[in-house]
Amino acid sequence: MKCLFCKQSSILSTSVEHIVPESLGNKGYVLAKGIVCDQCNNYFAIKIEKPVLENEFFNSLRFRNSIPNKKNKHPKGSVIIPQTNFVAEISVDKDDDESLHVVLNDESFALMLEGNIKEIHLLAGEFPKNDPNVSRLMAKMGLEMMAHRLMGHAEGLGYLIDEVQLDPIREYARYNHKRENWVYHSRKIYEENEQFIQENGAVLDKVFECDFLSTKFNEMYFVLAYKGIELVLNMAGSSLEGYIKWLEENNNLSPLYIGKNAPNKK
Repeated sequence: MKCLFCKQSSILSTSVEHIVPESLGNKGYVLAKGIVCDQCNNYFAIKIEKPVLENEFFNSLRFRNSIPNKKNKHPKGSVIIPQTNFVAEISVDKDDDESLHVVLNDESFALMLEGNIKEIHLLAGEFPKNDPNVSRLMAKMGLEMMAHRLMGHAEGLGYLIDEVQLDPIREYARYNHKRENWVYHSRKIYEENEQFIQENGAVLDKVFECDFLSTKFNEMYFVLAYKGIELVLNMAGSSLEGYIKWLEENNNLSPLYIGKNAPNKK
């Protein structure tokens, strides 16, 4: 068995690979041991996933939605105290998950005791629109999602490993020797706290969903929606021209809903 990324032997690998990082809420989309070797798995966790998770936008998003990390610990957020402009750390109380713990400086604490602080503002951060770590994470997830879909097909994984046309995205995600930064498209397609009604009437709160888009220009795009933010990356390189044209021809519909009824929102 060879690794999907470095193509080296992965027979002795012991770690499963979470396609979407576990700390972003993924429990089910997992590749079996050896499809991604331990060395590549560790590289992605430290060099790509960790910086994305620590980005102010994603950290705040995870805090607001109580999405724990792989050790089941909830991330800490940041709030600003309007009267003092002090940026305070906020976290879920470890003994009571319905209570919040805020670390204040002396000035802010005194004002709060006096009843002069009526509100605090959660810092959400701007969505990263040109972040190489987000781009490379998308590349990594896209290739792994292809592997996930081919796991049940004979020679499927072998094809992915041997296919030279996939070497650029493989190299970009794992090594990026050329110091590239492939562009990705981002937009909000529904609200972060949107709830969806399933056919059986159950209400679903979506954390993420993903799919691939093939265009008439023979391009393949990986499409991921995370808490309503849609991200799109060209699997062949730094170009979005075909995707922009596809959007124009399809009334800006999300590729996630091609041939499907738009999800019923609550």
